[in-house]
Amino acid sequence: MIAAMRHCAGAALLLAATLPVTVAMAAADERLPDGEVTLEIEGFTLYVTGTDGRPTHRLEGSRLREFGHDGPQLVDDPDLHMFDPDGIQWHWTAPMALHRPADEHLELLGDTRGVQPARADRVETIIETRDVKVATDTRVATSDALSTLTQPGFFQSGIGLRVDAQADTIELFHDVYSLHSEPAEEGSNR
Repeated sequence: MIAAMRHCAGAALLLAATLPVTVAMAAADERLPDGEVTLEIEGFTLYVTGTDGRPTHRLEGSRLREFGHDGPQLVDDPDLHMFDPDGIQWHWTAPMALHRPADEHLELLGDTRGVQPARADRVETIIETRDVKVATDTRVATSDALSTLTQPGFFQSGIGLRVDAQADTIELFHDVYSLHSEPAEEGSNR
């Protein structure tokens, strides 16, 4: 009996661990064009620079598959860094992405995490959501999913997200819930 329960628990754990990737792959399959993979690269880094020669963003992944010459690219384990003159402005990760370089568009598929690092003029911001569309030319990221935003002493959740890296704004659109605490309250057990 115990062995059967362990087997069921192990199967449930395996299913829970693989479900996010399976869901992301199913979503990506719906968006892929017909055709064969014409290029496959294991472990890659792509740097994109602006007209001034400075990097605007860097995309890394464990595998890239391109469909047609200069066509859409499916990226496993995407890691997107968006830069401004002071360094990394946003860092986005997800299990999978669909990259359309010609359109300057990246769709992060599945559970997605965005981090805006702390700097002298701002605190660290962490966003957790799903299926984020990033326009790499305008540096705007959007999602229609439930999203959470966390900063020291501040938590917000809502449906629908827009992050404008150039304007340095974050918007949640519907059913927004906010919780604010004073820094002295965070460590207390009241």
